[in-house]
Amino acid sequence: MYYKMAKLLTKVKVIRITHVQHTTLIKMQSYNIDVGNFIRQAISEKIKRDYADLLPKIKNECPF
Repeated sequence: MYYKMAKLLTKVKVIRITHVQHTTLIKMQSYNIDVGNFIRQAISEKIKRDYADLLPKIKNECPF
């Protein structure tokens, strides 16, 4: 299982977070929550929610 997941997770993106966000993630980690998985799920949910807005808009250029 872990080998399959490690094979899928090949891209790295560095982000900057605030001090409050960092302390929140540390607190979540102390509750044995996988912070990396939590962030991946949050990004996935955001992309699914805003998917229609992310697609390029098709303009109808027909003058009639």
